[in-house]
Amino acid sequence: MGKYVKIAEVDEIPKDGMQLFKAEGREILVVDAGGRFYAFENRCPHMRYPLYFGSLDGKVLTCGFHYAKFDVETGKSLGAVTQKSLRMLDVKIQDTAILVEL
Repeated sequence: MGKYVKIAEVDEIPKDGMQLFKAEGREILVVDAGGRFYAFENRCPHMRYPLYFGSLDGKVLTCGFHYAKFDVETGKSLGAVTQKSLRMLDVKIQDTAILVEL
């Protein structure tokens, strides 16, 4: 079990959007999907391209390079581009802070 690190404040994440952060040498993509927060390693499991250049539509995160689609609630692939899942990171909200397990 890793340690939880403060990544951001809740109001730093666009509503129903995503924001990229760096913590301890890692790039972390934080997503607000319907008021729930999710965090991922900022790399598509297909070919390791940055997910931040993709798009979010509801609870579906699409990689901007080969259009692999993922469910942000589970990290699982939703299409034929790849069967690999996103690397999800556990998120805790403490007051207004977003903490991510690294």
